[in-house]
Amino acid sequence: MNSRPIPPTLLLRERRPRECRLARADVDFLLAEHRAHVEVVPTRERGRYRLTPLGHVGTIVAPRRRLVIRPKIPLVNLFHLLDPTTPVPVVEDRTHAVAGAEALDFLGARLVRLLAERAAAGLHRGYAERSSRGAFLQGRLDVPAQLRSSAARKDMLHGVWDDFTADVPCNQVPRAVAELVLRSPLTGATARAAVRRALADFDGVSAIDLGPDAFALALPDRLTEAYRPLLDLCRLLADALAPGEAPGRSACPAFLIDMGRVFEGYVTRALADDPRLTVEVQPRRVANEPAPGQPDIHVRPDVVLMREGRPEAVVDAKWKSLAGSPLVTEDVYQALAYCSALGVGRGVLVYPGRRDRAWTYRIAAAPVTLVIHTLRVVGGREALRRGVRRLSRSFR
Repeated sequence: MNSRPIPPTLLLRERRPRECRLARADVDFLLAEHRAHVEVVPTRERGRYRLTPLGHVGTIVAPRRRLVIRPKIPLVNLFHLLDPTTPVPVVEDRTHAVAGAEALDFLGARLVRLLAERAAAGLHRGYAERSSRGAFLQGRLDVPAQLRSSAARKDMLHGVWDDFTADVPCNQVPRAVAELVLRSPLTGATARAAVRRALADFDGVSAIDLGPDAFALALPDRLTEAYRPLLDLCRLLADALAPGEAPGRSACPAFLIDMGRVFEGYVTRALADDPRLTVEVQPRRVANEPAPGQPDIHVRPDVVLMREGRPEAVVDAKWKSLAGSPLVTEDVYQALAYCSALGVGRGVLVYPGRRDRAWTYRIAAAPVTLVIHTLRVVGGREALRRGVRRLSRSFR
């Protein structure tokens, strides 16, 4: 798709600083377009910089260098966090001429599978308002449009009707994301061909602009709950490919996965998939007593565990290293604030780790228990599944 030659590759690791030489054009590009993804600090040696990836992994193509950011966990474990149900492709955790696209191709394959599932089940249909104009009235008369044009064409009738169609937001968003994947030059040929074939089932569905309103309109409801995994994946892909879609000077492609969001989704799925738990995912709750003339205080934890219709525990996932101590002060404050705001007696902070551990603290001056939990994210798939089951059981 893109005939531009691949520039020299610079391999980085998430959160690990590395010193390297960079051309001024690359420095300016990273500071202008990727300041939130990579920290760039000059060293005492001219032309040499210290780069530190800031919680995102993937690929950035700069004017003269190609940055491949690997996760701090093995690639096979990253694939497991992204989708615990899909067989892991055989990959080597190293860089070569085309390295860095493995995660995008993996997610592209998952997108194809979920698109096919929706098509096989029958695309959801809903009513969408359509308009027409002509010598004959179609549907009901569109009075405002008719009044606007009556002076110019008295023989033209403007109509409006409700069309029962698959061209609705829950289908439009996946089509737009699939086309976004196809536009990216970082997508591999095999994944590109599979996505293109999957889109054939969405013929007649229009692609829309992927702004915040698009995802808000596509939020699953009672009738479209089966779309939730597909729409969650679409949001992840849209955010990951967004840096390369920026207009203006950002002409270089990028694919950047927010590891905080990946881990949050992994923990959320672990709890939501347990049929013995009742969970609310990222509920937006008002924390204050209503007061006339004052704005409300809202809180939004990752997960709220419910029992008999009342919140019982709050859970927040943090993609951070505990670095020898189970306490991260700002996270503790946040968890205690959630407990206080929602009136629950248990707050749980979940961090990634190499093994499953838990520390329990009973707060002296309040009826609150704080649990710090490390969830294993490195190792074989069965070991990771056992960790998820332990976490889930701790809430039953």
